[in-house]
Amino acid sequence: MKKKGRLKRVNLENDFGGPISFAGKLENEAMNYCERSGELVSEKIYLSEKGRTGYSVSSRKGDEREKRAYLMEDQGEMCLVSNGSILLGVDTENLITFFAKVLDEQASEKSVDELEYIRKQLEAVNE
Repeated sequence: MKKKGRLKRVNLENDFGGPISFAGKLENEAMNYCERSGELVSEKIYLSEKGRTGYSVSSRKGDEREKRAYLMEDQGEMCLVSNGSILLGVDTENLITFFAKVLDEQASEKSVDELEYIRKQLEAVNE
């Protein structure tokens, strides 16, 4: 059973769009470090008070840092996705297909343990 956390003001920084702000709570987070590349990646998923999903990913490799943030709203056959500057309406089926292809491409480069970790993350998000 999921904990019922209090809503608070969430502010997501974004190097590739505008800042995203909403009332919500943290639903899931993950941090991964790749020894081969030296890259540290932190991902967070939030649920807003209006049922939208906030997603932030920040990466760091040496002195290079990058932050991306998105706010998504499932509207059945259409999903609205915003990076804080641009709002796109994307066919939900196409969006899921795109994510599946990206995960499949990444899977060819991952070990069995990493794939199991990704599977568990997707299950947690979809609960």
